Amino acid sequence: MGRLITATASLLLLLTATAPAAGERIFTYKGPDGSIMFTDRDQARVPGDYTLLSVRKGWDYTPRKLTAKIRDQYDADIEYAAISYQVDPALIKAVIHAESHFDPHAVSRAGAQGLMQLMPETAAYLRVHRPFDARQNILGGTRFLSYLMGKFDRLDHVLAAYNAGEGNVRRHGGIPPFPETQRYVVKVSELLNTYRPHFGESLAQR
Repeated sequence: MGRLITATASLLLLLTATAPAAGERIFTYKGPDGSIMFTDRDQARVPGDYTLLSVRKGWDYTPRKLTAKIRDQYDADIEYAAISYQVDPALIKAVIHAESHFDPHAVSRAGAQGLMQLMPETAAYLRVHRPFDARQNILGGTRFLSYLMGKFDRLDHVLAAYNAGEGNVRRHGGIPPFPETQRYVVKVSELLNTYRPHFGESLAQR
């Protein structure tokens, strides 16, 4: 798991700029340490010694209206991942809700894929070869949550790292001052309280 520190933190990094609108360009850069960064900033506005790898148009998706059937259809996979990595199933479900609105085919404007919104290189490192396969994506995202829980003592810092990158949380000594990340932490925390009664006693605590 050693390389996960650099690979996943950089891949999940969202710069302080707001997310690009659909149709805008997404730049992919490689840092001197091999880390990959996705951003809407061109070379002149990217800090550090990064090399441009590719440029593509931004991606977008529209969250659909949720029903109980949509929300609960992945519960078996969530419980399997929860047991496998000792993570609260309510937390996994809350992250899925916040990340993709339970759409297994969701693709973000930055290129994150599937239920738990894994960046392509992160998915590959986590051995998620089919990111749009619900079980594979949930297992990969849960493995990453478990990794972050081993790095941070506070859940809000874990959530901030999942959204903005481990490096940003360490750099700011807590939740980064990014409005998107701050909203994300609050949203997932609220959803966590919503889903806890759904699962009853946490599988991760059994």
